Amino acid sequence: MDLWLFLRQCYNKINNGLLKPIHEKVIILSFKYFYDKKMAKLIKNKDILSREQKTAINNFYSSYCKISYVQHSFYTEKTGMFSPYYIPDSVYFSCIDRTFNDWEYAKYTDNKCNYWRLFRCVSQPYNFVYRENGYWFNSKHELIAFDVALDLLLSLKEDFFIKIATESYGGKGVTYVNWIGLTPDFLEKTINQVKGDLVIQKVLQQSPVLSAINPSSVNTIRVLSFLRRDGFVIIYSRVLRMGIGRSKVDNASSGGITCGIQLNGKLKKIAYKANGDSFEEHPTTHIKFDTFTIPNIDKIDALVKKLHIQVPRCRLVSWDIALDPENEPILIEVNLCQGELDFHQLNNGPLFGEDTPQILNEVFNNK
Repeated sequence: MDLWLFLRQCYNKINNGLLKPIHEKVIILSFKYFYDKKMAKLIKNKDILSREQKTAINNFYSSYCKISYVQHSFYTEKTGMFSPYYIPDSVYFSCIDRTFNDWEYAKYTDNKCNYWRLFRCVSQPYNFVYRENGYWFNSKHELIAFDVALDLLLSLKEDFFIKIATESYGGKGVTYVNWIGLTPDFLEKTINQVKGDLVIQKVLQQSPVLSAINPSSVNTIRVLSFLRRDGFVIIYSRVLRMGIGRSKVDNASSGGITCGIQLNGKLKKIAYKANGDSFEEHPTTHIKFDTFTIPNIDKIDALVKKLHIQVPRCRLVSWDIALDPENEPILIEVNLCQGELDFHQLNNGPLFGEDTPQILNEVFNNK
């Protein structure tokens, strides 16, 4: 099992009261150890930070918590920009995310089988069938037998995605099924490999604009939004997630790349892989990123702000939005907790920008 996924599952069990004998601080330290060890391997210049920069980090974080310099070193080396405001992953997942998001609520709500109930006002991928709590349903949300679901899928004569409905971190649990040569035995075996809830979806026809940058994958816009106490939703980061080559998924952790999106929808000059490798053009299509503009970025922002107030128990939310052939937004996935952090800071700098002290003051109850 992936160590990162194991840590998340352990932390979720502690949050649910199933591992009380293990003190929460042990898991927090495990997060810190995992992230620091992971990023330390990616840093080429271990002395990238000056004495003055280390002092600035110490001065800023001293009233909040003790951190190492590893992740500041990583972001500084890979982006060429230093800031004491970078958020270490361990602080983000063990402190910030836990403060702003109700993980118990998210566990049951953040389920692709629920999207049609929760987000009725937005276009979503078409579900041929889905399985919830062991029961099968068709696209009209009618209860059906498993054999009926299999027959329906075999009769489609088109490709489709099988996706786990919960905890699909980094594109894990997504299977692309080609209908040519598909047999009942193979389909049943593939479905039965997925434990728990799942959705089986039609392959999305995306915007020709986004398809141009990498045709094989549905390329999505990841938006991180924050619900303030005054009820105002602020968007802190937008990145375009792109697949490479023939990949069907766009996740950075699955080999894809990401690029920051400016307020006007134009991409920034540099895109990054998860390890910090940088690109000025797409490796497959050779499109230069700073010549590319995301259509309807204002509609994407407006949609995220509209959707976020429907889940007020989760104040820090990550949204994956695609664009249809008419460039209208489609909700692909929502992460009501434990959304990824690294690619936001690689592409757009410190996650909360100048609001970082305000955010950390709320998290650590500083006056």
